[in-house]
Amino acid sequence: MPSDATIDAILGLNNRLKPTRMETVTQNRSAASWLRVASNIDLSADGFIRRRQGFYMAAAGGWHSIWADENCAYGVCNGDLVHIDTSLAATVVVPGIGRVRASFARLPDGMVYWTNGALIGRIDGKSARAVVTPPPNPVPIAFPVAGSLPPGSYQVCFTGLGADGESASTEPQQISLRMGGGIAFAGLAQDTRVYATGPDGAAFNEIAPGAYLSLGNLGAECATFMRSPMPAGHALAHYRGSLLVARGQFLYLSEPYRYGLTNAGRAFIPFPAQISVVQPCEDGIYVCADKTYWIPGDPLNTQPVVVLPYGGLPGTALLDRYTQTAYWQGPQGVVVAKPGGVVEAPQDDALIFNPARSGASLLREQDGERHVIAARFDVERTEP
Repeated sequence: MPSDATIDAILGLNNRLKPTRMETVTQNRSAASWLRVASNIDLSADGFIRRRQGFYMAAAGGWHSIWADENCAYGVCNGDLVHIDTSLAATVVVPGIGRVRASFARLPDGMVYWTNGALIGRIDGKSARAVVTPPPNPVPIAFPVAGSLPPGSYQVCFTGLGADGESASTEPQQISLRMGGGIAFAGLAQDTRVYATGPDGAAFNEIAPGAYLSLGNLGAECATFMRSPMPAGHALAHYRGSLLVARGQFLYLSEPYRYGLTNAGRAFIPFPAQISVVQPCEDGIYVCADKTYWIPGDPLNTQPVVVLPYGGLPGTALLDRYTQTAYWQGPQGVVVAKPGGVVEAPQDDALIFNPARSGASLLREQDGERHVIAARFDVERTEP
C-alpha cells in the first residue's frame, strides 16, 4: 500500500479482495484504498479516518441484554433484571429472571416492556409492573336465587380491575332461570367487575354491585371478554398501538392500546421458522425468521412479502426514529431497511462474515455524523 500522502480517501473495510488489490481509483480519478483491518477509528462520509473519541466504564458481574434509551437503561446482571444509572450502579428491579437473553421496548404509555421467553412484564423507573391485571382467582361463583328477572338462559363473567388496567375476563358461566329468578355471587373481591347478558342474550354488560335480580345490565360492554394475557416471548416491539411479541415461530399482537391482552384466536402470524428479529417501521413490520419478511400496513389483514433470502441475528435490531430507518445484522453484515419494504445489505460486496449466534447494535451520533456500531457474538472461527 502506498504512503498516506498518496491516498485521497479510505473506502472502508474489505476482506474479499486480495491484499494486493486493495488500492483503486475512484470515478473522479482520485486514489483510494480499502482497509484490511481497523480498530477504534471512525470513517467519515468523504473518506477520511480519525481516531474514535470515547471513554469506557466497567462494572463487575455477569452482564447481558443491555438496553438503553435517552431516559434510562436496563440489563440483566447475575440473573437479575436491573436498572442501570449513569455511574453503572445496578438496582435490582426483578430478581431471579435467569440468564436467558431479554428483549426490551419502550411503549407509548411511558413504560419499558420486557420479556425473556419465560416471563413478561413492564418497568416504571425502578418499579416492576405486570403487563395487565390478573383475572380473579379463584373465580367467583354465580348461583340462582329468587328475583324478578325474565325467564331464560343468562351468562355472566368476571374481570379484575387494578393499577395495571382491567384483566381478561373469566370464562362465561351459564345459568338458566325460570320465572321469578335472579343471580347472586359468591367470592367477589372489591376490585371485581361483573358482566352479564340479558335472557338468551350474547352481549356482556356490566351490572350494578350486588345480586343481579332485575334487568339492569346497562353498563359498558366487557372490552376484555375472552381475551388472553400476552404471552412471554424472546423479542418484542411496538407498532401502531399494539405490543408485538415473538414466541417461537409465532408473532402475537396485543389488542390496540391494551398492551397486556391479545385475541388468542386470531391475533397472531405464523412463520416457517423461529423468529429472530422483529423491527417495525412507520408503515409496516420487518420480521426475520428463515428469511426476512416485510408485512405492510395492518399485519392481520395483509400478506408477508419476502425481501431477503436469509434471516437476522437476535438482539441486533434498532430504529433511527428521525429517518425511520431500521438496522439489524444478518449473515451478510448490517441490513439497512426503510419504509415500504426497501432493504439493502451494504457490507455484502466488501466483507465476508463468519456465522454468529447473536449480536448487538448501537446508533451513535458524533461530530455531525451518524454511525451504526455492530457487534457479533459467539462467532464461528475458521481455520487460517
